[in-house]
Amino acid sequence: MRVTIIIILILLNIASMAEMGQYLDSGFIQLLSLRIILAIVSFMLSIAYLLVGGSLAIRLLSIITILTALSHLGFMLYINL
Repeated sequence: MRVTIIIILILLNIASMAEMGQYLDSGFIQLLSLRIILAIVSFMLSIAYLLVGGSLAIRLLSIITILTALSHLGFMLYINL
């Protein structure tokens, strides 16, 4: 169950980053709060899964999700500036 949640979060972050490049400023601002919530929730949930432990696959996927969420936040900052 954890693996599927982590994979869904990875896919949502990647899809959101890909979709972000298509918007102009007005469309990006309208969905900004949703994107921030998605990135923060996936970051915090991955940190929790990493701290709890588990199999090697869960730990690796958690690290990948953390990196994806941080790059999502960084991409939002880059586009917004």
